[in-house]
This record gives sequence, C-alpha cells and structure tokens, in this order.
Amino acid sequence: MGLCIIAGGSGAGKTEYIYRKIIELSAKEPEGRFFVVTPEQATMQAQKEIVRLHPNHGTLNIDIVSFERLAYRIFSELSLPQPEVLDDTGKNMVLRRLAGEKMDELTMFSSHLNRPGFISEIKSMLSELYQYGATPEDLKAQTAGEHVGQILAAKLSDMEVIFEAFREFTKEKYITLEELLDVLCQVADQSALLKDSTMVLDGYTGFTPVQYRLIGILLKLCRNVFVTVSATMEPGMDLTAESDETDLFDMSRKMTGKLKQLAEENGAKIYQDLVFSKRPLVRFRNSPALDHLERTFFRYPYTRYYGGEREIMLVQAKDPADEIDFITNRIEELVKKYGYRYRDIALVCGDLPGYGREITRSFEENRIPLFLDENRDVSGNPLIRLIQSALDILQKGFDYESMFRYLRTGLVTEETEAVDRLEIYVRAMGIRGFAKWDTAWEKTFEGGENLNLVETNAFREKIMEPLRVLRERCAGRGVPVAVVTDALKELLETLGAEEKLEQFSERFADSGMDREAREYEEIYGLVIELFEKFKSLLGDECVSRREYAEILSAGFSELSVGMIPAGADRVVCGDLKRTRLDKIKVLFFLGVSQGVVPADHSKGGLFTDNEREILKKNSMELAPTAREEGFMERFYLYLMMTKPSDQLILSYPTVTAEGKQTRPSGIIGEMKKRFPDLFIRETEAEKRPDVSVTAAGRAILSWLQEPDRLMDPENEKARELYSFLSSDEAKAKEMEDLAKAVAYSYKKSGIGRAAARELYGTLLRGSVTRMEGYAGCAYSHFLNHGLGLRAGREYELDLSDMGNLFHQSLDTFFRNVRDHGKDFRTITDAERRALVKRAVEEVSAKYRNTIMKSSARNAYLEKKVERITDRTVRALIYQIRKGDFEPEAFEVDVSTRIPLKDGEAVNLRGRIDRMDVFEDEDKIYVKIMDYKSGSTSFDLALLYHGLQLQLVVYMDAALKLQESRHPGKQAVPAGIFYYHIDDPVIDREDGMTDEEIEAGILRKLRMNGLVNSSLDVIRHMDREIEKESDVIPVALKDGYVQELKSSVAGGKRFAHLTDYVNQKLREMGEEILDGNVAVDPYKQGNRTACDYCPYHSVCGFDLKTDGYGFRRFKPMKTEAIWKEIDQEEDGEEMDSGAMEDAADKVDPVQLDPGKTKKKTLEGIESGKKKSPGKENDGKEIL
Repeated sequence: MGLCIIAGGSGAGKTEYIYRKIIELSAKEPEGRFFVVTPEQATMQAQKEIVRLHPNHGTLNIDIVSFERLAYRIFSELSLPQPEVLDDTGKNMVLRRLAGEKMDELTMFSSHLNRPGFISEIKSMLSELYQYGATPEDLKAQTAGEHVGQILAAKLSDMEVIFEAFREFTKEKYITLEELLDVLCQVADQSALLKDSTMVLDGYTGFTPVQYRLIGILLKLCRNVFVTVSATMEPGMDLTAESDETDLFDMSRKMTGKLKQLAEENGAKIYQDLVFSKRPLVRFRNSPALDHLERTFFRYPYTRYYGGEREIMLVQAKDPADEIDFITNRIEELVKKYGYRYRDIALVCGDLPGYGREITRSFEENRIPLFLDENRDVSGNPLIRLIQSALDILQKGFDYESMFRYLRTGLVTEETEAVDRLEIYVRAMGIRGFAKWDTAWEKTFEGGENLNLVETNAFREKIMEPLRVLRERCAGRGVPVAVVTDALKELLETLGAEEKLEQFSERFADSGMDREAREYEEIYGLVIELFEKFKSLLGDECVSRREYAEILSAGFSELSVGMIPAGADRVVCGDLKRTRLDKIKVLFFLGVSQGVVPADHSKGGLFTDNEREILKKNSMELAPTAREEGFMERFYLYLMMTKPSDQLILSYPTVTAEGKQTRPSGIIGEMKKRFPDLFIRETEAEKRPDVSVTAAGRAILSWLQEPDRLMDPENEKARELYSFLSSDEAKAKEMEDLAKAVAYSYKKSGIGRAAARELYGTLLRGSVTRMEGYAGCAYSHFLNHGLGLRAGREYELDLSDMGNLFHQSLDTFFRNVRDHGKDFRTITDAERRALVKRAVEEVSAKYRNTIMKSSARNAYLEKKVERITDRTVRALIYQIRKGDFEPEAFEVDVSTRIPLKDGEAVNLRGRIDRMDVFEDEDKIYVKIMDYKSGSTSFDLALLYHGLQLQLVVYMDAALKLQESRHPGKQAVPAGIFYYHIDDPVIDREDGMTDEEIEAGILRKLRMNGLVNSSLDVIRHMDREIEKESDVIPVALKDGYVQELKSSVAGGKRFAHLTDYVNQKLREMGEEILDGNVAVDPYKQGNRTACDYCPYHSVCGFDLKTDGYGFRRFKPMKTEAIWKEIDQEEDGEEMDSGAMEDAADKVDPVQLDPGKTKKKTLEGIESGKKKSPGKENDGKEIL
C-alpha cells in the first residue's frame, strides 16, 4: 500500500507519464487490476489517450472510470442490488412536492416556492449538504450558533424542515448521487477488484469530503495510489508547505497535504513525489513564450519576456460579433495556410451562454465544424411547451393564451393558416372557456364576413377532440399523479408527437444543424423517462392540476441534452470549468472582459456569502465562498491558458452585444506586464485574409455601402474580389442582386389602370374617410382598400369602440326622446338622466357580442360611457335651447356620386350624426354635426389638402336632401360642426359659483367648425350672443364679426368649398383608378400619415433610403387658403406676393341686427382648374 504524488506544472507531461506507466505495469501483470479514475467529463478523453499510447491499442485490464462508475462497478461485482439513485430531475420533483406539503412550517421559503429556479436552488443546497456530510441535525444546531441572525436562522430552519422531509421520503427507497460514494465506502473492503489493485487519480484539482473518505479506504485496499497534482515545481519547492488562498497552487498544496495525511492515518507508505520541472516543459518545447507564461502567470515577483508576438496575441474587437468574425477568419487561415486540423484548435469563452449562439451561427456560415461543449437547455422545446400549455388549458379554463400557445407548438397541427383563421375569430369574438370552445360557432363579427364558419368549426372540432379526452381523464379536484401522467402520454400519442419530432430532427440534420437535430431526436425519450420517474416517485399521490404542473415544471427545469461531437476533426468550444481540452495547439480565449473573466462569484442561492462565512466560522464546512472561488478561478484560468502548445489568442470586445461599453479584463494588463512587446491588435485594423466565402461577402457588402471606399485606388483588393465573383457564373447573379440592394432607391410606380380596375372595378365605393385616407398616403389606401389587409380584431375595448359606444348611445337617446314625445327644450334633468341610462344600457347589451359584460373593467367603462354621455347630452340640449334650430334627424344615411372619365365614378356613402334645421318663408337653413370622441377640430388647411372633406360632403348631400323634401325653398348651409365628446374639468378659483363652473365647462364644449357669416343665421344658432358665443365659434365686437376669433364663411364661399371638395374627390378618384399606390405620406407640423398607420412593417418607408420622403405642406394662413379655393373656382390667378398681402389683412365684417354686410365675392366657376398635385420631392408644397 502506498501513495505517490506526481507533480508538475500544466504541460509538464504528468498525465502521459502515468498513463505510460500504468500501461507498462498492466502489461507485466495481465492478471492484475488497474483503475484510472478521472472526472466524469474526462473519462472519454482518458480512454482515447490510453488506447493511443497502448502498444495493443486497447485498455485490456485497465478500467477508466469516474468515482460514480467505480461505485456501480463494485456493486455489480458484489452482486448488490443496484441502489435506485435519485438524480437532479427526480430531486426537483420530490422537493417541489415536499415543500408544498410543508408550506405551513416554512417561514422564509414559503413565498418563493413558485419563483422560477427556486426549487433548483433548494436542490443545489441539498446536494451541497450531502457532499459535505451535513445533516438536518447540523442545520438545527447552527440556528443557535454565534452571530446567526434572525434571517439566517429562519433559512436554516426552513432548510432543516425540507432536508428532514427529503431524508424521510428517500429512506430505504432511494439514494442521491452524492450518497453513492457513502454506500461504496461501506462495502469497498468486500471488493476483490479493489484489493491489491493499482489506482490512478488524474485530472482532479481537489476532492469533496466523501471522496477523501473513499480515498482513505482505497489507500488501505490498493497496492498503490498515484495522484497527479498541477503545480509549477521550482527547485526546493515543498508541496506540503503551509500556504494561503492567495497562492496560485493553494488548492494543490491542500490536496497534497490532505492525501498524505490520509496515507499516514491508514498506514500507507508515502513515496517520494515525482516532480516534473525540466524547462521548457514538454508541451512548450517549441514555444518559449508560452513556457514563460506557465512559469510566471499569477505569480509575483515575475520576470519579463521580450518577444512572443507569434505565440501570444491580444485582440480588441468592436463587439462580440466582430470578435467572432475575426476568429473564424483566423481559424480558416490556420487550417488552409498553415496546415492545422480543426481538432488542433479550441475556443474558450468567459460567457459561453452569451457567445454560444453567435459562435454557432458564424461557424455554420463559414462551414467550420464545431462542437459546442455544453448541455443544451430544452425548456423552449416544442414538446415541453406543448405539455405545459396543455396543463395550463386545464388549469386556466381554456383561455386564449394557453390555447394558442398549445396550437402553435407545431406538434398539434401543421395547418398554420387554419390556426391563423381560428385565432382571428377567437380574438374578435372573445372565445373563452371550455363551453364556448366546445360549442359550434354561429355568430360572425365586423370584418369577418368572409370567414368560412363551416371550415372553422370543423377545424375547432378536430383540435378539441384530444383535449376533451385529456379534460375527462383529469376531472376532479385531486387526481393521482399516475392518472394525469398517463393522460398526457395518451395526448402525445394521439397527436403523433414522437413522429413529428423525428421529422423536425431529420430536417435539422439535412440543414447541418447538428445540435438542434440531436435535441429533437432525444427530447421525446427524455420526457417519457421523466414521466415514468414522476409516476414511480409520486404515482399514487393525489394532487391538484396546479400542483401537478408545478412539480412537472420543476422536473423539466433539470432536463438537458448532452451533445456528442458528430466527428473527430472539429473545433471544440467550451467554458473554463466544464471543458476538458487535450492536445490543443491553438487556443482562442474570447470575451476576456472585466466582470466576465474572472467571473463575479457573488453567490446567489439560498445563503449569501456573509452567511456562508458565518457558518464556516461556526465549523460547518460547505462549498467555497465567493472569495475562495475567486482565488480558485485563477487556478482554472492558469490551467486553461496553458493548454495550447503553439499559440494563445486573447480577445475582448469594447461593447457588449447589447451595446453597453465594457473594459478589458485585468488579465490583459497582466499579460502586457509579463510580455512588454505584446501590443493590442484591433480587428478593424487587421488585414484579414478573406479565406471564407462569408467573410468575403461581408467585406464586399461593407465596401458597397461606401462607394468612395470601393473606388479608392488603394482598395484594389476589393474591386478585384468583386470583379472575380461577378465573373463567376454561380456568383454573378448574387453579386448583381447585392449591388442593386445597396444602390436601391425608391421610385414611385403604380399598379397600372388594368390592375386597378380588377381591384376596384369602375365604380369606387366607400366613405369619405376612405378618400381622406388616400390623401394621407396612397400606399396605405392600397393596402387597406385594394388588398384588404386588416389588423386582427381584438375582443376588448379600444378607442374606436369608445367612439362607437358614444355615437350609438347619443343616437339612441335622441330617438328615445322623440319616441316618448319629449321636447329637447322642456325635458327635465331627471327625465334626461333616465333616458341616458336606458340608452347606454340598450347599446351595451347588444354591442360586440355583449363585450361590455365580459369583465369588471368593461363594466366600469360602461359607467364611464353613461357619465360622459350624460354630460354630452346636457351640453347639446343647452346648445339647442340657445338657438332656433331643431334637430330633425339622427344618423342620416347620405350618398353622393361623382362622375369620372370613361364612365367611371366615385360613389360615397356616409352617415350624418345629427342634422338640425330652421325654416323661414322661403329658405330652410341646415346645420350638421359630427360627434368626435377624439379632439378633432375643423382645419381649413387639412380640408385644402384633402384630409378633412367629410363635413363639406355631408353638407352638400344634406342641402340636396332638404331641397328635395321642400320644393320651392332654398336650402342654405348654416354651419358644419364637430362636437368633441368629453367631460372636461376647469380650475376652480376662489369664490366661483356652481353656475360659473358649469358655464366654464359649457364654453369648453362649444362646437367647432365653419359658420355661415350671415347675422341672421348666427342669431338663429345663438339668440343670446353678445360678445363671444359659448355655442358656436363666433365672436362679435361692436356689431362686427371678429374674424380672428371666428370661423365663418359666406354662402358663396360655402358653395366654392363644395365645388373644391368635389373636384378634389374627382382627382383622387382618377388617381386611384389610374393605379397610384405611391408610398407618399404627408407631414404637417408634427403630424404625419404614419402616426397611427397599421402598415409600418409592410410599406418599407424609411427616410434613410433614397427616394422616400414626406409630402410636406407649406404653412398657410386661413385667408390665403380661401383665396386659393376661390381661385380654383374663379379661374383667376394671384401672384404669391398678393397672396401674402391678402393673408396679412384683417377686414372685419360689419354686422347689423337686420342684415349682414359681407365681403364681395366673385362669381363661381367650378371645375376649371385642378388642385395642386402631390410632389414627393421632400420640399414644402401647397
């Protein structure tokens, strides 16, 4: 029995020496037993190396195992029943169940049990306690320890409750992986395999307490135990000498000391250490700079090494993508120019999760074979999402989110368009709950008239059938775990999930996506295995649906797919701790940034670093603290950075992938101190060899974006490369397309008159709003009315719904007033309130499939609609009572037809919210109102540009309607108005009465629009006007209209306005039928056609792209606009100077109680001149 320590620096040849020694001994003793024990992830590499070194290229009587595999080997030898090991997945599920049962006994943990990852933290802590031999009793004793505060005591108490429950659950049934070696310790002395065997422990940087106990036993049983220890051995260095945590090899010293102590305690002979210290070390025989790095890194004082630029490179990149791009180019150069194999090269990342995806993408693009050494998280796999969403459907009652998360996994159906149509219907109709999903759908919705309900119902029935079965199997409050699990398995079988996943895997494999292919190949088996584990652990337990989902999710959180290299000749990419590299010639160390390398070791988890320090002082041994791990990581960095034999490249970005500034790690500075000749290479300044097609393409694209750079005489390489690729038949089209894309400039082009006729016919039907939309942007109009693109309707109230509710409630109120024989001038407040309440209730009961009753929020909004409607009615009645006009009709359907060329026409339909009239002997005066829930104001400039035509078109139709109803009378426009439906508030000043407050509110609710300037008309709309009306936008002073404070126009200007609008509509109609679909949104001030446009993601409008620009409207004064409109009809010309002069003048209109003195207007001659066209040159236009 003996212990031999084999010590030497990283790369000294310790492993190869002991492997050759074991091969030699095994050959001499063919009947002897030899064990090589390595960490689990290194066993495969050890097997390969021993087979390579063995003269017979086999292992024969040499067993290469991990400690866990050694345990199973001995159990098998002794014919002991294999203990059922509870792995991390099983632990999570059991712990979630036990924590739920013990909820009442927990103080700190109870509110965190459903937090994602919390059960995994409990599991990790439990594993740590097992590893370090702690018991529930130890935790209980610590609660009374020194410096243990209330919070730490509560955590210890909760952990003790869970630990004790777990120990009781697993007693005599299961053991944990951490307990496996405890069992081995109990039976090891019975093993004939271990007795007089030779044992090698290689690749360890330290051991856990239970591993040390086992080694103590092995030292008594085995003939010899060899242990490799990594430490740079200088002359006279004693590995057992005292050291502190700042010593780079503190871990190695402590491990050596502990092993020799165990040898002494167990009566084993301690051989003289075998020390490998000859310089240069074996690995660095041709790389003196790397040999110097191994000798001095993280040690003080140190000597400097001058030179070494070939062996060590420091690289600064713009960002991680640029960093990886540089590395892929460098790898291609190493392989194609210097003859390296891909397997000679490795990548190590300080932040593998952050870099992994981009590395995979870049290597696939450049066709570099890669093995990413990480367990692939499967939480986002469609199978996991399918199961979780199916459980959510049961738990949440067939809610919208769960149903469509389930349907869009790709495992339920491949009919994606059918799912889209189904979703449109469900969102529009507010389908919620099993009853609605399980009943045939018969109603339709606005905009869904073309939806085929027969097909939709057939598809609904198809997807509901397996869910009905699942619901029936899982009915009841508490259902056994086994029953629910079997029901889920039945669901997966019914859906054919396994076959669909296999198909996905094959597609990924065909596309060269090996990682995804393996994940989809393995996931179904992993899930079924998890189901069986769930049943065996908790099968007879009755749980609620919520509890079942939580326990299963705890199990899913531990699932991962281990990746296997698809071939030997691959670049390996991994992290500092997990990845085992061997025979590496070139190492790229990426992401060497501050806070990443070395990593921030502030422990999260259940216990803080301060709490761990307290427990350590109270003699409770646990895993290293953050401070200790910080020192340990230096050792791991040393081991990793000394892996390559030829070249080490350290790189870091200046900004993160999120765009945040970052600094290089302190390691970069340490390297420069030891190697003064090293300099920071910037990727942008590097002359990169374009050895990959992708890199060449990126370079060309970069140059094409800067034509001046492309044509730079010094950039001969770029032009040669572009010319070469363009002359290649396979690449010519691609290069042509690339050049076109970079030089793209938007040019207006229509769809042609023939295509327009196919879309619209020869009769343009629609509303004035449609034409206003066209005036805003022709392309938006084309998408909406030409292609019929619509945003999906949601079963929830939005601003347009509120507007509809107000409109319908007002219409219903006014109709009810008439139907009940009430008069607007005499109706009482009580009668008004009752009729408003009734109107709102009637509208709400019918509106959008009873949406108002679907939620408490909507019920509140119904009350809000009632309140604002009542305020609106009060204001409207007040306005009626102030004048002589009487409401004649509500929601009046009107239409107008505007002839176009070639027998085509525009046929517009609309609805006037309210039409009031006043009659005298020979005239009938017409006032129309449009209710707006938004703050729309009459704007003559918007009207001029075609964006606010509605009121003028409605007035024209109303006048014709009245003249048809009253032959012999002239219909006169009295005013066109918007009324803003609102419930305004005003600032209350001291001493204000309620009447003054009400008057202030009514002023805010004054109609806005355009009023006939005739004093007779004005007096009939507001009999009490003296200075400024609180009903219409008119102000008087000394019998004159104050034009700056009024919005008025004479009868002839009303006529001019009508003719102008009709001509505008005619022009727009012609343009639409000519096929105009230009992307030409308007901009006026801060307002643009794009502000609320739903087609942003479709149109491609981008001010950075040549050819795109807003139509900017030149600011014009009101009088200047009137002059333009008048000119349109009169055919007269006015120079711009005269226009400005006219716009600056204010000529008040004298008002006399008996008649109106108006400005002289020229005769009307309509239709002679087109309104200004739409120039899209980015300049201001009229």
